[in-house]
Amino acid sequence: MKKIVISLSVITAVAAIVIGATTAYFSDTETSVGNTFSAGTIDIAIDAQNPWTRNYSIGDLKPGETGYINFDITNVGQNPVNVSKNLSNWNESTGLIGYACPAGGGHGYNGGNVSSEPECVKAQDNGSDLNNVQSQIIYDLSVKVYGSAGETNLIWWQDIYTDAEGQSLTNVYGQEQYVDLGMIPVGGHMLVKQSYHFDYNAGNEYQGDELSFNITVKGEQLPQGDDGLASVVLENKAGAPNWDILQFDSIKGTLNYQTSGDTFNYNFSATVKTNAINYTLLYVGTTGDYPAPGSKVIGSGLASGSVVTLSGSPELLGDIVNGKVWLVPSSTYDAGTHLFTGWDHANNLYETGLVNYDDTNN
Repeated sequence: MKKIVISLSVITAVAAIVIGATTAYFSDTETSVGNTFSAGTIDIAIDAQNPWTRNYSIGDLKPGETGYINFDITNVGQNPVNVSKNLSNWNESTGLIGYACPAGGGHGYNGGNVSSEPECVKAQDNGSDLNNVQSQIIYDLSVKVYGSAGETNLIWWQDIYTDAEGQSLTNVYGQEQYVDLGMIPVGGHMLVKQSYHFDYNAGNEYQGDELSFNITVKGEQLPQGDDGLASVVLENKAGAPNWDILQFDSIKGTLNYQTSGDTFNYNFSATVKTNAINYTLLYVGTTGDYPAPGSKVIGSGLASGSVVTLSGSPELLGDIVNGKVWLVPSSTYDAGTHLFTGWDHANNLYETGLVNYDDTNN
């Protein structure tokens, strides 16, 4: 028993020494005060209205004629904004009723009120009064983006849908899907022009018909999704002078990228026209001749079949402000001189919106 008591005493003494040692050190304390975290704003105004309350009316439109709905979207928030739009809540009717159409005709029309006798005859021929005038409206859509107020700082433009493609409102917005318009920088604005062409070949069944719908314009911050990455679509285009997007094929790519960081963290996937050649993803600059002196290679790789997949975290040594990104065959660009050594338009993919990246390391 005596030995046990002695052992416990020794342990207690050692513990006391250790405890004392933990409090015997030099120290200094510094406090940073007034730190803040602020949520940014995403806000757009349309035709100087916020909220947007204006409505539009195109009246007495006849086959072969064109009506316009144009508006100006201003980025009044604190961050660049991706903008898209859709048409929804379709409502089609026979319009002003001016003729009591009797039952009959070759397809057993049950009769009803229509706008005119010619429409009545077509209703009897069809078996019903067709009120799908949206299928007869050929749609054009184009945008111009300015970096500041006024119209002297044009930084990007795009014809998105053109009359040459012959796309009807039904084809473009039939599922109430959103159409991307592009990116508006802080303090900038976007002029949106829409043309509604009443098909020259529309028949008498559309006389007097009316169509109403809602226009929704959506502004979203650049980073989308849980991964915090922004995205921009690259498309093949028809070339000069209008650079129309070739909408209805599978040749296109999507760049997902982190908008801020020490490096440009990205992933990219595209379906390309030519298989088994090397492609380069390239920041070409902003405006003027391309590539600009500050152009940068983001990544490059070999197409596997018709698919190009790239990812990485390159050091770009600077910001990208309202910039353009292209995918080009690697054989056409010299990274050392920042110059194209050839031009392979058929295999190039071009931006459908501008890129912004804050290089926090420079």
